[in-house]
Amino acid sequence: MNINGWINERNGNFAQLKKLIISMNLMPCLSKNSFNHLTEKLLQELEKEAVQEKLENIIETELVVTYGLYRSEFIAEDIARDILKWWENS
Repeated sequence: MNINGWINERNGNFAQLKKLIISMNLMPCLSKNSFNHLTEKLLQELEKEAVQEKLENIIETELVVTYGLYRSEFIAEDIARDILKWWENS
């Protein structure tokens, strides 16, 4: 695959993953662009063939530290499972 094809594929994956994260309604008051950082971190890990536990750690850390949520407000395991399912089917 040439570089333009790779860039287009990655941009498409980024957009789809961001849409999935937004659809989870984790923080409905935030703008859609607020999840760019989380989306990028997760996509980088997926591209390295991440395991669910690693994704859960990223999700938990980012949602608590960056976005200020409490651990009781989300289930990192469910989010990671949904993201992995999406990745496997894309």
